[in-house]
Amino acid sequence: MRHLAIVVLAAVLVVALPAAGQPQNTDYILGPGDTIDVALFGDADLSRSVTIKPDGTIALPLVGEVKASGMTTTQLAAQLVRLYSKYKKAPSITVVVREFRVDRMYILGQVSRPGEYQIRPGLGILELLASAGGPTNRADLAKATIIRGGKETMQVNLLEAIAKSKSPDVQIVAGDVLFLPETDRRMVVLGQVNRPGPYDLVEGQRLTDLIAAAGGVTPRAAKTRAFVVRGAEQVPVDLEKAMAGVIEANLPLKASDTLVVPEFQNQIAVLGAVTRAGTFDLREGMKVVDALAMAGGRTEKGNLSQVAVIRLEGGQTKTITANIDSALKGQDTAQNLSLQHGDVVFVPERGWTVTDIIRYLSVANLARIIFRVP
Repeated sequence: MRHLAIVVLAAVLVVALPAAGQPQNTDYILGPGDTIDVALFGDADLSRSVTIKPDGTIALPLVGEVKASGMTTTQLAAQLVRLYSKYKKAPSITVVVREFRVDRMYILGQVSRPGEYQIRPGLGILELLASAGGPTNRADLAKATIIRGGKETMQVNLLEAIAKSKSPDVQIVAGDVLFLPETDRRMVVLGQVNRPGPYDLVEGQRLTDLIAAAGGVTPRAAKTRAFVVRGAEQVPVDLEKAMAGVIEANLPLKASDTLVVPEFQNQIAVLGAVTRAGTFDLREGMKVVDALAMAGGRTEKGNLSQVAVIRLEGGQTKTITANIDSALKGQDTAQNLSLQHGDVVFVPERGWTVTDIIRYLSVANLARIIFRVP
């Protein structure tokens, strides 16, 4: 039956995969990382290939910064026509995606090539499963699981989907984990452990027994955010307490349990007039000067005397300005502020005011930058 399922899966994918040169999906929503061609007919000097920046904008001649994230190519083209109408009579503009941003998900468990895979527009679960080499002979296709955001678990019957030659009606999103369990009753540990995989433990043994079998956790393990997937249920566990000897936290395991140990992801963002804008891991004791060094330092236009640290607190933004130029000269080292998870360090260009900075970094932009919301 399982050999037949694999053969049928291959046949399904031959039909399902889009042909080369297929027209782009006009419903595709643009986001940071997409590279687009903006063409103004009859004016090659104003045409550009641009990549949407982390704040969701693109920079174009005459009109300057334009919001592109959250729009389709058709909507963006219409917006550009309105903007360029101030400078040109009846401009004709097209927008085409040259290179799609790379979103990633993970396929783990009983597949031929477990690991990280790119998500492309239009790809369903069956196509993604094929890119991982398909299921192994020991895969329980009827009990596949999607783990989303460390908070939501969905069971997916891939055996039924293959039989119907149709991908399940579940849209894969960036960061999803598709897990195919084994048909036997072994226990599995995934994520930030030294030897992830299945282990033959006796039912009733505890979390620490499984962690020991997997060679312990890695330095990047988020021990207080681990969880056990038990059927359709997701049980939060505190490995920090369990490994410290707290009996109540050391959960007894059941056959076919899967322990997931996520990665500790404390991050900050460094934006504005810096060499390499982006998100970075927050290290213990990190300050603004450290964050700027990780971003390659300021550009020639960067103004270090008015660096802003934007912090989300209770859904509201709090902006703290710091004279880093003074801190670097040793005149006022207190200006070199300590950073917290989720902080955005923004280096304005010379001539910007605090009001300009706050307007540029709205709450919506902060959410996209820190939490990678499309």
